[in-house]
Amino acid sequence: MTTDGDRGRRPADLLLTGGCVITMDPRRRVLTDGAVAVTEGRVAAVGPTREIRAGWTAPETIDCTGQVVLPGLIDAHGHGGHALLKTIGVDSLSWWMRIATRTYFEHVTPGYWYADGRLAALERLKSGVTCAVSVLGSQPRSDQPAFGDAHARAYAETGTRQVLGVGPSGLPWPREVGHWTGGATYHRERVGLDRMMAGAEETVAAWHNGADGRIRVAVTPYTMVPSLDPSGPTSPDRATRLTAQDREQSERVRDLAARYGTRVHTDAFGGMVELAHRLDPHALLGPDVHFQHGFGLSAREVAILAETGTSVTHGPGVVVGALRGRCPVPELLDAGVTVAVTTDGCAPMSSFDLFTAVRQAQTLSQLQLRDTFLLPPGKLLEMVTIDAARAIGWDDEIGSLEEGKAADIIVVDTRQPHLQPLHMPVHALVYKAGGQDVSHVVVAGRVLMRNRHPTRVDEAEVIAAAGEEARQVIARGRLDRFITAPVWGTSRQSFPDPVPFEE
Repeated sequence: MTTDGDRGRRPADLLLTGGCVITMDPRRRVLTDGAVAVTEGRVAAVGPTREIRAGWTAPETIDCTGQVVLPGLIDAHGHGGHALLKTIGVDSLSWWMRIATRTYFEHVTPGYWYADGRLAALERLKSGVTCAVSVLGSQPRSDQPAFGDAHARAYAETGTRQVLGVGPSGLPWPREVGHWTGGATYHRERVGLDRMMAGAEETVAAWHNGADGRIRVAVTPYTMVPSLDPSGPTSPDRATRLTAQDREQSERVRDLAARYGTRVHTDAFGGMVELAHRLDPHALLGPDVHFQHGFGLSAREVAILAETGTSVTHGPGVVVGALRGRCPVPELLDAGVTVAVTTDGCAPMSSFDLFTAVRQAQTLSQLQLRDTFLLPPGKLLEMVTIDAARAIGWDDEIGSLEEGKAADIIVVDTRQPHLQPLHMPVHALVYKAGGQDVSHVVVAGRVLMRNRHPTRVDEAEVIAAAGEEARQVIARGRLDRFITAPVWGTSRQSFPDPVPFEE
């Protein structure tokens, strides 16, 4: 029913009013008393509250007084599977990746991936992450399309956006894998590159641009050059030749991505970029590629990334990787390379909290280069919003609050002691806020969290189901060996009775 007060005002589906709106638009406008009108899943208008109220009416209005409104955060690299393995193996970091990889390749079921996807999507939702890249495992587990299907379905049901990463694992090919049916019957087999690529294609065909366009799939080989060290830089005297497997991987990844119009995502380190650029006609470089880590990149490789338009995603919380080399984030930015900050979450000791990640990124670069002015707060916020959207090729739709773009919006409740007084809103978010401060989340115009309460999923049920799946995989993989007591009363952990790792 239209009232006299509504006449002359355009209809919207949702209004968010009275907040400090950080738009991340090309002018980087910050509206002290701002509002956003949402219609049919898109931003219809952004402006001062007085103007939006005068021009728009909606059946629902979220009062954001005393809070900060900004685009949904984008986590451009993380892992499926990790949400159910939090902290397991953290006291044996040299083995942790082997523990996780063996779990994903031998002890999982579709139910595992569904429970993990729901828990991860919920954690990200409650941390203000509205779009996330999820590599299916520590290395992609793509030979069983049912796994990717379960994970994508979990994100779709939660309502957030996902870029699901599927593709070939690291070497060797073929490799031994296993899977369980009915939770009790174990099947073991050897799968090669053909099987991995076929499974990846099936997932791409089923889910790319699925769930009303909220789910995308990227072709995601484990590393850019599989014959080189998959966990750190390779020195120039060793990064001298490509193997037949290196060339076959890049050619087949490029072919699959081209046929379905998907992007490419991978891990890469120093030595890989120059070698691929010099010798591989199908090199996984270009404006349709973003890669994670970049530890040990040379000055020449920074220039190659700028020339090719390749984006880099930086996970500052990866302690083991950072010990082997530095990702030259300031140099990449100065060269014009798009760089996003990621959580690389969320196991064994990280989370999906991008507010924490940006602080880690700033501290890491400042300590490494002994320059306390590196990575200012405005740049850091760009690196988890509009720059992250650009890195994953979705900046035409998300990453900023602009008329016509998708209405992916979060509200941070700054009416709290650690965020008051709010002299400088962007600084406050970067230096003081955490995921737990997010009060409301909107994705594609739908309110997915209201006052910290998810609207589309039962939080308690998701957590309980995840706990049950975690208990089952711990039993199947005998992971209880890696659930250890805390270390008290000493400055450094020692290993007088190390837990044996069995391949």
